[in-house]
Amino acid sequence: MPRLPAFSVATVALACSVVLAAFGGAQARPLSAIRADGTLRVIAPADLPPFSFTAGGADIGFEIELISSLAADMGLKVQVLHAPSNELFDALINDRADVALAALAITSTREQKVDFTQPTMCAGVSVISADPKLQLHTDLENKTIGVPAGTIMESYVRHLPFPKTVRVYGTVSDVTLALIAHQIDATFGYAVMKPSVERLYPKYPVVFGPVLYSVPIGMATAQDNSTLRSALNIAMIKVTRDGRYDKLSQKYFSADVRCKRGN
Repeated sequence: MPRLPAFSVATVALACSVVLAAFGGAQARPLSAIRADGTLRVIAPADLPPFSFTAGGADIGFEIELISSLAADMGLKVQVLHAPSNELFDALINDRADVALAALAITSTREQKVDFTQPTMCAGVSVISADPKLQLHTDLENKTIGVPAGTIMESYVRHLPFPKTVRVYGTVSDVTLALIAHQIDATFGYAVMKPSVERLYPKYPVVFGPVLYSVPIGMATAQDNSTLRSALNIAMIKVTRDGRYDKLSQKYFSADVRCKRGN
């Protein structure tokens, strides 16, 4: 039998990397590899209170504490990486992170790129503005609306059936600052963010309109990473049953934000 050339292994490895690149990503780490490493790589925005944000150099927020509890039950430490919302899925696809968090609404369009855990909460979407007259989406005709890139808010606003100006920003902080500076008339956000926004910007009161619709929110993993997703779902059941979820929900929202029937 003829021997393979000495460079065959390197050639095969290169060919594999080319194939992976052609299909748009790298192989995600299964749960066994994550457990061997001992660390769960979590990627999230650093400016999305009360879900995930930094304060005093520490990563905090509802989703950060929740994933930390799930990881602890799985025998893992958490490493938090930061990226804006529109870069999170690429980090999963290219195996730069294991889990993405950003109050991510579970949609059929997103499920073509990544997979989601069971919903970790349900949240209502509202108009946010500095003008009490702007309460509903129908009040925004011919207005300037700001949205963070890569969010469901961006897609929703673009499909509103009336003339408007849409400005897309890189981060939630950029949108908030644009609203405070009156560079935009309104934006959209989750109603449960209201206490955090009021606490962070007490001198710049903003108005949250009534809830327009509600969406389920989950944690995202790379597609077909079923071992990790299943482990997260199992840990979520435990955290919900033993009361830890209720404590976090009350701590950050003063309400039970679990999805109810009909959400």
